[in-house]
Amino acid sequence: MIFSVVVVRAQNHISVDEYRRAVVDYSHTLRIARSATLAAEEQAALSHTGLLPRLDAAGRFEVALRQHAGVKPFSFSVQPLVVQTIYAGGARRATYESDRVGADAALSDEFFTQYEVVYAADDAYWNLAAARDRLRITEQYVDIIRSLKRVVDARFENGYISRSDVLMTDTRLSEAEYGLVAAEQAYQVALHNFNVLMGVEQAVGNVPADSVMTVVEVPTRMVLDEILDRRGDFLASQLRVDQALIGVRLARSAYLPQIAAGVGAVWQTRTPNTHWHTTIDGAVSLSVDVPIFGWGARRRSEAVARQQVAMRQNEHDQLRDQIIRDETDAWSSIENSLSQSLASRRDLDIARENLELSTYSYNEGQLTILDVLSAQLSWLQVYENALEAALNLHLAVADYRRVTSTE
Repeated sequence: MIFSVVVVRAQNHISVDEYRRAVVDYSHTLRIARSATLAAEEQAALSHTGLLPRLDAAGRFEVALRQHAGVKPFSFSVQPLVVQTIYAGGARRATYESDRVGADAALSDEFFTQYEVVYAADDAYWNLAAARDRLRITEQYVDIIRSLKRVVDARFENGYISRSDVLMTDTRLSEAEYGLVAAEQAYQVALHNFNVLMGVEQAVGNVPADSVMTVVEVPTRMVLDEILDRRGDFLASQLRVDQALIGVRLARSAYLPQIAAGVGAVWQTRTPNTHWHTTIDGAVSLSVDVPIFGWGARRRSEAVARQQVAMRQNEHDQLRDQIIRDETDAWSSIENSLSQSLASRRDLDIARENLELSTYSYNEGQLTILDVLSAQLSWLQVYENALEAALNLHLAVADYRRVTSTE
């Protein structure tokens, strides 16, 4: 019973869609992006409070160390004050708008990060599937050579062949077993990466349910405008250009008039405090601060802010060019990988048939051992090429979905 449980755990197959969801749920990268979005939203909410009235209160309580005749030793005052900024050169409004745009940009970045994480999941999934298939093929290749070795040893004992045929077979078997160890190591590395991405221990033994040789659904090519509308990082880049434009207004606002109004009152004891009588005095205030001359500080501040706009715009244009290149490269990769995959599958059928005919002909004494070994090696190489082409096609499709931000 214990052995059965271990085997079930070791063969916990998981589909690519299930694996994507598991990776997305566990991803620290996505959690960091989500925290950045929440922080940006809180910052926008904080900036909004600057547009609202502010209530402050100040209090004072004193105890005299020396008491004079008729004067109470204690006195106090309480002063609540409501202040409303009427005009601050547009700084408060610009700060709030800038932070609001920053929150939208962070959300767009988070949206694009999810596609990056899904692509990483696809990469790990199909690399493990390819490593597993490559391990199986290598094991089958070793079994084929061992089967041939049994035939060669039997024929050598009967005196039908020379010692050189045995040595060549032994050498090829040794090479195959060495390749099997390398394939096993590559599989273990891919398996470790596969499990770590979704936050489970390697002992759990999750493995892909799909083979890398499964049929791939090739997406339809998208037009550039549709891609740009879907790319979260491109939308975030445009928002940061808008944020930089708001920064010009913010830089200018520091050199414009500042107007604030306040309403308050003071509740305090009389001075001197002789009968514990208190008074309440109300007051209305209006403050105006007008910058007059600052040695060109306003002009230079605006120039710095405008350079930030230029920098953000250039980054936006650069990203657009990068997206164009990425889409073109990804689509070319799909086309090339698809052609290679179709060709390698045809070659695989030919190599398999050639191996069967060569083995049969050798058993009948019509071919040499070199012909059989060559057919075996050709079969292995063609099979490895087919696996590599299939893996490249899966990754090319996953990369195109990442570039176009599509499911």
